[in-house]
Amino acid sequence: MRRRKIILFMTVGTGINFDSDEAGFNSLAEKLYSTIHKIHPNFIVFFASNKSKYTIDCIGDLFKRDNDEFIPDEDYQIVPLEAIDDFNTCFETFETEIVNFDFVYDDDFSIIMDYTSGTKTMSAAMACCGMFYNKDLICVGGDRTTGEVFPGTEIINYQNLYKIYDRFAFMRIRSNFNANRFMQCIDILKHVVDFSVGKEHYLSLCRAYYYWDNMDFENAYKYFLKVDMNSLALFDIKDKLKQNLRALGNIVNSRSQNLKNCYILASLINNSKRRAEEYKYDDAIARLYRSFELIAQVRLGKYDIDSSDVDVGILKKNNVSDEFIETLEKIREDGKIRIGLSRDFLLLNELDDDLGKYYIENEKRIKSLTLKRNNSILAHGLDSSSSNDFDEFLEVVVSLALKLDKDMNKFLRETEFAKYDLKLELNRA
Repeated sequence: MRRRKIILFMTVGTGINFDSDEAGFNSLAEKLYSTIHKIHPNFIVFFASNKSKYTIDCIGDLFKRDNDEFIPDEDYQIVPLEAIDDFNTCFETFETEIVNFDFVYDDDFSIIMDYTSGTKTMSAAMACCGMFYNKDLICVGGDRTTGEVFPGTEIINYQNLYKIYDRFAFMRIRSNFNANRFMQCIDILKHVVDFSVGKEHYLSLCRAYYYWDNMDFENAYKYFLKVDMNSLALFDIKDKLKQNLRALGNIVNSRSQNLKNCYILASLINNSKRRAEEYKYDDAIARLYRSFELIAQVRLGKYDIDSSDVDVGILKKNNVSDEFIETLEKIREDGKIRIGLSRDFLLLNELDDDLGKYYIENEKRIKSLTLKRNNSILAHGLDSSSSNDFDEFLEVVVSLALKLDKDMNKFLRETEFAKYDLKLELNRA
C-alpha cells in the first residue's frame, strides 16, 4: 500500500532560556530534528519569527552532519510569523497554509501539526486551528526531570480530540434540534464516538421527533419509548419529554376517540407553528387549513356524523332543516353526501352548535382567509402567504380549537416539541 505523503507544520521558538542564544538555538534544533526523523515528513512548513529562523539553519547543519540534504522549497519552506503573541494573527497564518495545501495537493497527503515549540500563543493557536480543520496534532513529551524534555527521551504524542469533536457535535445537534432539523441531528450523531454522552438516547429522541413532525405517531411513540428520560444529556428537557410521551401515548393507545383526535389536532397546530418558524408560511397555512377541517369533523363526530358520508337520517333526528338537507341532497354522488369545510360548519350551525355559530359570526373573515389559502402555491394558485396571513389564520383556528374542548390548552402545551436553552453563545452557531 502506498504511504500517504505527510506535510509537517512546526512552530519554531527562539531557543532562549539557555546560557547563550546559540546554545538555545542548537538545543531546540536538536529537538525539532529528532521529531522530523520520527515523523519522516515529505515536506515541512516552519512558522518562525525572524529571530527563530536561525534555528532552522541549525537544523540544516544537523542534516549535513548526517550526510543528508535539507533543501529550501524542496524539503521545507519558512512562513514568517512576527506577531508571535497575537492569537488571531497566528491562527490566520496557520489557517492560510492549511487552505493552501488543501487546494494545491491531492487527497493522498495528510497534515500533521506540531505545536511543541514556539510561544504559548503560537502553540494555542496551532492547536485550535488543527482542531477546527480536523488535522493531526502532536506534541513532544519525554523525561522532564530537569524541566525540559531530556534529549534522547523524546516521545511523539498524538492528541486524540474525539471528546472535543463530540462536544462541538452536540452543540450543533442542540442548535439543529431547536430548529426542528432532526435528520441533520441524526447525521451528526452518527459521527459521535463517545457513547457515554447518551448518543443512543439522542438518536432515539431525534427519530421520534422526526416521525412526529411527519405525523407518523406510531413510529414516533415507538422511538420515544426507547429514550431514557433520566439520561443526564436530556436533563434540561426532561419535563417536556415526559409531557410529549404522554401526548403520544394518548394518540396511539387511548380508547377515547375524542381524546385521541384532540391530541392529533393539537399536534397539527403545533406542526404549523414549526413551519412558520422556518418562514414556510404557505406550508404552515396548509396545515392550519387541515386543522380547521379537523375541528369541524371532530365536533360532527359527537353527533355521529361523518362528513365523508353524511347520514340524512341522523340529520333529521337532530332537527336539521329540510331546506338544508335538500341542499345536501343536490351534491350526493355515488350514493354518498360528502361535505367540505364550509358545509361542515354550516351543518354545525344547523345543529345549533357553538362552533357553527362562531363560523357564521366570523364567516366573512374566515372566507377571506380560506380564499388566500386556496390561492396559495401549495393549494390551487400561485400566490405566496405572509407572516400576517399565518398569524390571522392561526388566531381563528386556535379560537375554534379552544371551543372544541376545554382542555385544548393542555393538549397544545403537551404536543409542543422540547427546546434546549442554548445558554452558550457557541451553541447558537
